[in-house]
Amino acid sequence: MSTLRLKSTEQGTFSLCGAFTRDNLTQVLESQRELWQHDSLKLSLADVTQADMAGLAWLIDLVSRARNKSVSLRLEHVPDTLLKLAKISDVQELLPLQ
Repeated sequence: MSTLRLKSTEQGTFSLCGAFTRDNLTQVLESQRELWQHDSLKLSLADVTQADMAGLAWLIDLVSRARNKSVSLRLEHVPDTLLKLAKISDVQELLPLQ
């Protein structure tokens, strides 16, 4: 079974590692609480091995929550798979890409 982890790499900087898919999103629910302890977030997806529409939906929800909490959010190293899904779904403008 594939896994997904959200790990803190430094103050306000996080990394998603593993399969960013519907079957694995529940694995990061508990650890995502740590995100909201910062005024500014940077999330790297460089270590994402797979991604699907559920992963994209999670990112869009993350962006929405960040805006509601007045937290600055920047996404880095977004996999091509997610970028293509965002483009097909016409939501690429919603993602704060770096």
